[in-house]
Amino acid sequence: MVCPMNSMPKILITGAPESGKTDLIQAIVETVVGIEAAGVKPAGILSLLRKDKKGKPELVLKAMDGREVIFATYGKGRGNRVGKFQVEPDAFEELALDALSFKADKNLYVIDEIGPMQTMSRIFSETAKMLLKKSGVAVIASVSKQGRGFIREVKRMPGLDTHEVTEANFDELLETLSKKLLTAFADRVSEEDENAEKLIIE
Repeated sequence: MVCPMNSMPKILITGAPESGKTDLIQAIVETVVGIEAAGVKPAGILSLLRKDKKGKPELVLKAMDGREVIFATYGKGRGNRVGKFQVEPDAFEELALDALSFKADKNLYVIDEIGPMQTMSRIFSETAKMLLKKSGVAVIASVSKQGRGFIREVKRMPGLDTHEVTEANFDELLETLSKKLLTAFADRVSEEDENAEKLIIE
């Protein structure tokens, strides 16, 4: 009988606004994907703060495959607002849900970030929760330091490896968490090879 594969890491990054959560996740993903032998195939989303042509801030959702959409703009407006940002949940949801949908050829999911704007989408929160509970894939996610609802819930989920990033520990976390993921993927390859051998013998 083939033994079930061990659960893959579920890493949760938190920190104050502009503490480097997204930068850390991007650096970790670049590091592990750069080790070709590890066979890391990422999917998911990044939330990037940029400036528009007038110099005003805007939030851009970027899928790991390169697709982008602006989902929050700075300024006045009706409807969905978080602080001084006008949020477009439909634009966010259309790209986020596709980018986070489970795909058999992907083994590392990026969820950046779980925050007040993103959790306006109930189905996004449900999708993130599903991935964080799925044993067969690794997940690296970021979450706002403060917030209610799913933001609070995700911090209490069992089995998550949670870290708070600061300027002082950025490099240390980059090294530690990259090694953790690479070790898990190396173990997964070894386990797959061992299970393949058992199938042949049986």
